[in-house]
Amino acid sequence: MTEPIYSWLYVQQGVDAVKAAMGQRMEAEAGCSLLEHVALYQLHHNGGRLKMLELAELLDVSPSGVTRLIERLVKRGWVTREQPPDNRRQVYAVLTPEGEEACLGNTARVYRASLAEEFTGLLNERDLADLRRIGRKLLEGHGRWDVKRFAPSEE
Repeated sequence: MTEPIYSWLYVQQGVDAVKAAMGQRMEAEAGCSLLEHVALYQLHHNGGRLKMLELAELLDVSPSGVTRLIERLVKRGWVTREQPPDNRRQVYAVLTPEGEEACLGNTARVYRASLAEEFTGLLNERDLADLRRIGRKLLEGHGRWDVKRFAPSEE
């Protein structure tokens, strides 16, 4: 294999390994999946309400995948679905007060702890700066840089 292939495989499989470790910890300690926490975070960060298709894009999941995800969050009481009366084809995911509490409380605590242990704890400041630069470059190069994906402090 050539060097670019190794670079791609290391990044891809490294991210997969971190996500798997974080996901296991989220399930064990927060009682929700990593994706469920990220969905709550995206809703919180974007005013508590997003179109389902917009949420699917932000989470990089299919529309049917986001529908199943939101169904799980609705069952927990963390999210509701809303449809405007004038456009029944449009569906919004809306964060409930309980979902806000979960997002800012236990799930955030476990997420931050697992991120620190499984990701940042393995890297130095230069590594992290390089990853931010490279990640943004890749997002911009593919037309996917959008401040909606990140906390305001990221800008």
